[in-house]
Formats: sequence, structure tokens, C-alpha cells
Amino acid sequence: MRGPAGRVVSSMFILVTLIMTASCTPQEPIAYLPPPGTYRPEDPVGEDSEARPVPPGTATTLTAALVAAGAFCVQIRSNADGRAVWCRNRNADDPWVAQFLLDRDDRLAWAWIPKPSPPVYAEPDRTEEFDADRVTRFAVAALGALWPDAVDRIGTEIQQYQRERRDRAERGQPIEGAFTRAWRDDHADYTMSSAYELIVAGRDAVVDRWPSDSGHYGGRMSEAVGDLQESGYQCFYPPQTVCHREFNDEFRVSLRGDRIVTANFDINGDETLADTFPRGLTFLAPDVRSEIAAKIEDARLARADFLGVVAGTVLAVDAAPVPPVGGSVPLAVRIGSPMIGTLPI
Repeated sequence: MRGPAGRVVSSMFILVTLIMTASCTPQEPIAYLPPPGTYRPEDPVGEDSEARPVPPGTATTLTAALVAAGAFCVQIRSNADGRAVWCRNRNADDPWVAQFLLDRDDRLAWAWIPKPSPPVYAEPDRTEEFDADRVTRFAVAALGALWPDAVDRIGTEIQQYQRERRDRAERGQPIEGAFTRAWRDDHADYTMSSAYELIVAGRDAVVDRWPSDSGHYGGRMSEAVGDLQESGYQCFYPPQTVCHREFNDEFRVSLRGDRIVTANFDINGDETLADTFPRGLTFLAPDVRSEIAAKIEDARLARADFLGVVAGTVLAVDAAPVPPVGGSVPLAVRIGSPMIGTLPI
């Protein structure tokens, strides 16, 4: 069409197109994973790395529904500025996680419902797809218990993110990396992303120094590496944080400085813990070694999962499915609790 009417129709079409394009354009995140400066090991104030029951108040409000859904939740560390709470589903075949940071006045400062990790013993071809209903369910259960007036908005935004994500995929556009949906309400800033799923930053709470200590249970990697080498692992520390041994065995750590925060390893089905570490668990603090070793051996003999606190330390033992005719069962073990907002989760 030509003339004024045609120009009006053309202008309206361009306007609608721009609106639609803008609505599907990835937004800048407004809630983030913590930057490196969040953890300041040179400036600790009242650090406590002993795992403790979830304290009453905001933490219990946030985690009660998750516990009812099958999660194990625990305060993993604290300092003078705040407390960190970590939850993981007890079922090792569906190990979803949630993390929370509370300030010194018991206000929610930060939360993360991340993309679930695949089960340790998942089928090789299993892939984890984004599940909007799952994230909505956990976010509404936890955050809605604290902020009931935010429930509808949280659910609407996550479902809209899912629709936009599906639309981008159908148009052949990338859905990984920077694709986000961000929003704000009176309580918090929220960011949904294909990389990290839901991150929440409280509007009124600030924690200057996030709890990060692991001295209660973690040894120093520089002191442990010799014993790991004597146990058959190829370790070159620094800089390696993953040590390898024959039969694809790995010993993997996350660190805060030189201090071990988490340690992951496997026990093969035909081995004991002593076979795996002939020199003992010398990568742990001396006071926790014997109790943790005993619990791992209990789980190995029972061919059973375990998720809980031993000697003030978070311990997860995930057993492979029991063979139909019995026999030995390999175990995946993680000792220690992660620093929230960092990988591994």
C-alpha cells in the first residue's frame, strides 16, 4: 500500500516487529554468581567450617519445603557476616541442589537453584534438559515460603523464559551461554539463564565477606600431594587439582588458596578404602579422618548411598546400582561442602 494509510500500516508492522524482537532478546543478568573478590581468604572474620543443622528462622523457612521434597539441608559454613546453607536431594539418582546465603540479620542475601548435575552413575547417553516446572516448583516452595507475594511473578517469569527458550530453539538460535531473562520485585533481583538457571540477589541484604573456610576438615593440597603420589596418583601440584591413576581413577579437589574445600574420588568395586588410599585420608584434617573413613567403609559394605554430616563434615557416598546377581559395587565419594556460588555444586 502507498499513501498515508500504507505508511501507517508499515509503521505499525515495524513497531510490532521491534517489540517482538526485543521481547526475545537475551537480557543482561541482574543477579550473578559471586565475583572472585567475594571470597577474601586474607581477611577472615569468625570463619566456622563445621557443618551444623539448619538454624531456625529464615533458613528453616526457606528449606522446610525442600526437605519435605526429599532434600538434605545443612548450614555448611558461617562467619561474622553471614551463613551459607546447602541442600541436595537425598536420592543420588536425582541430585538436585539449592544454595542460600543469609546476612548477619537473618535476611536472604543470595540464592541459587542451579542446573542439576547428572547422576554419577547415569547412563552414558542421558542428557539433562531444562525443566521449567522443576525450577518453578523449587523456587516457589523455597522463596514463596519467605516471600508469599512473589510466588505468582516467579512462576510467570520462569514459564516465560521457557517459552522464549523454546522459540529460540525452534528458530535455530542459540539457547546456551548468554540467553537470560531478568526481573525485579520488592524483595530481590532475579536472573534465569540457560547456563546457571535461577540466581536470586536480595535487595536489602549484603554480605561483604562470604563464608569460605574449610579448616575444620580440609587439609592442605601441598601437604597431601606426596601421599597421593605414593598411592599411585599422577599429581603435579601446583597447578593440578585433578590427579589421575590407572583405570580412569580420578582424585579431584576444589581449593581455597591451598586448603582443600571438596575432595571427590571413586572406590572401585573390588577395592576397599585402604586399597584406594594406602596412606590414609591424609588430605583431610587429622581430627576427622577416622570417623569419615569408617562411614565410607560402612557404606561400601552395605552397598548403599549416604548423605549426611560426619565429624562436622558433609559426606556424600553415591553407590552404583547393585548388579542383579550381587557382587561388588563401586562408590563415588565427595567429602566437604562447596563454597556457595562456585563449582562444583
